[in-house]
Amino acid sequence: MSGQGTVIKRFGSEALFEDESRQVHRAKVRRKLSHLVVGDRISYQKSGDEFIISAIQPRRNLLTRQYFRGKARSIAANIDQILIITAPLPRADWTLVDNLLVTVRLMPARATLVRNKSDHPDTPEDIGILREYEALGYPVIHTSARQPDSLPPLAERLKDGLSVMIGQSGVGKTTLANQLIPDLDAPTREISENAELGQHTTSAATLYTLPGGGRIIDSPGIRDFTPTPLEKQEYQHGFVEFDHWLGQCQFHNCLHRQEPGCAIKQAVENGKISQRRYQSYLALVEPGD
Repeated sequence: MSGQGTVIKRFGSEALFEDESRQVHRAKVRRKLSHLVVGDRISYQKSGDEFIISAIQPRRNLLTRQYFRGKARSIAANIDQILIITAPLPRADWTLVDNLLVTVRLMPARATLVRNKSDHPDTPEDIGILREYEALGYPVIHTSARQPDSLPPLAERLKDGLSVMIGQSGVGKTTLANQLIPDLDAPTREISENAELGQHTTSAATLYTLPGGGRIIDSPGIRDFTPTPLEKQEYQHGFVEFDHWLGQCQFHNCLHRQEPGCAIKQAVENGKISQRRYQSYLALVEPGD
């Protein structure tokens, strides 16, 4: 017996996958497929009572981050939309958000910003940054588990395709998943009051089917996110606001740092491009400077 399916959870040398009839099976993963991730379309074989994942089908895209000691780590595959979750507490790391947006744009996939725990007040600085993202064309949805009326707009955004939730630990990703899928009841924990950092409650990325349509991956919380290393010239294409000025610099290979006649730097000086976002760009082009 053989067939195809979709990986819904990976753990060590085994994985859970869903076959074409939506039945879930536990399977062994062949050693040569160590790069298998949630969202992968796979081929499988069944021998007796044992399922074996034998091949990974070609991917449309892959969400990857730079991990410890510069190693790349893949998170999920074949994604239509990334939900970048932030909250008033723990305080958002907006550079992390910018780095995620670069990765999402270059995958490519759609990006939606979700401001969770919206029953808590935002600082004027955070309000300004969220408006900045909206002005760039990124949808911003405000949600709260304590305000059920805030969830339908999010569910509507999730109706088509496969989405993945990603964000800092403790911003409420799993709580949102519990609200969107009433029977899920995935474990959650409270924010650590001492460190004001979230406790990791999701140990492995897991794919769920939503009752209203669409599918969603709940991923482990992160405390930083660095895109996998690219050629320096590539990072400029991850910032949507740069598009209008690309190709207008004096030098065709301008990296928009100290080069004379730079259209991007001029746009920053004229207030057309956010100084904060420009600094996020520089941090990627010249890490450690």
